[in-house]
Amino acid sequence: MAANPPLRRVVNFLQKRFFNTTPSPKYPKQPSTILKPKIKTEISNSILPKSSFSIQYLTKSCGLSLDSAISASNKVSLEENNKKQFDSVVLFLKSYNFSDTHIGELVKKRPYVLLCKTSTNLEPKFQFLAESGIKGLNLPKLIVSSPTILFRGLNSQLKPAMTIIKRLLPRPDRIEIVVQRGPWVLTSDWKVMQHNLDYLIKQGVFESRIKELIVLHPRCLYQDTSRIRYVVKMITEMGVMPCDLKFIHALRVMLSLSKSSWERKVKFFESLGWTNDEVISTFTKSPACLSCSEEKLRNGIDYFVNTVKIDRQIIISYPKVLMYSVQKRVIPRFTIWKILEERKLIKGMQFIWVLNKSEKEFIEQYVTKYSSEIPHLLQMYLSGKDSISAVRS
Repeated sequence: MAANPPLRRVVNFLQKRFFNTTPSPKYPKQPSTILKPKIKTEISNSILPKSSFSIQYLTKSCGLSLDSAISASNKVSLEENNKKQFDSVVLFLKSYNFSDTHIGELVKKRPYVLLCKTSTNLEPKFQFLAESGIKGLNLPKLIVSSPTILFRGLNSQLKPAMTIIKRLLPRPDRIEIVVQRGPWVLTSDWKVMQHNLDYLIKQGVFESRIKELIVLHPRCLYQDTSRIRYVVKMITEMGVMPCDLKFIHALRVMLSLSKSSWERKVKFFESLGWTNDEVISTFTKSPACLSCSEEKLRNGIDYFVNTVKIDRQIIISYPKVLMYSVQKRVIPRFTIWKILEERKLIKGMQFIWVLNKSEKEFIEQYVTKYSSEIPHLLQMYLSGKDSISAVRS
């Protein structure tokens, strides 16, 4: 017999086994008109009496819809003689700024919360989070988004995880940003984060740079340590050192890409004429370029090369321009640029430098400045490519 039987043979085997081992219910022979009402009665009587209190409590006291209450009652059994316990949880949540909507969402996600002891489970964790800077309406928002926090050990998980975050971000407002952005930082394995943090510092990454990483992309620090070691080695071999400002950005991008995704991006650039060295140069100068979609990159390169007439080598030297939106930034600015160029109002500058200017700088230097020579230039710029093209024609 072959080691891997054909799919059809496996399916037939499973079907036969299922039908041979799943006994059919034996009903007495009687008219179908009698069977149907009997089945309905049996179902309703088998479900409702067991969970009638649960459903009633979940709908009236917690604000769940009937369907959600039925679903929740299948996960947790609420006994009527423990109603005071459930009431104490609801009242406790309200004392911490939980609205009826918050309570409904929390109970819908984790109905087990109604079984928690307020004094020994909920109160210590809520106080700890509040003392860590997560207060007011941000507290219920956090708990609802990540109810798992309530079911993790305070001393074994929450406190060690928060200690590491506070080491990097002593300011409560920054801690709050990180926790709200990625509440799983409190529930994930804090030992992994500790190992990765120590490793990066040992390699020469400044703590100030790691602070930026944990605020913007905290998930990076929870990656498998062996993967972080591999990526650090790969980046340094490209010439970006841990002490460099761009190292953290390169690390973030590389950690977000699988090996196959990286190879696909390299092949994409090579299909457009880039050499492998030019792809690496593009990455080291502007790491985020490699995180852009192929469609975005293709559209940008096509517009710069074929419409703006920028040499490919200039794009390779300044790859950051590929990150700008062609529709929202490049086309409107280039349209204004061409108008000013045709009127001979600007000379001796390359358009690529205009892209790097902030919106305020661009309007001041290339729109407002020439509004007396070209009335309604600002309106033309803000209205976009179509309106500008119509005026020029």
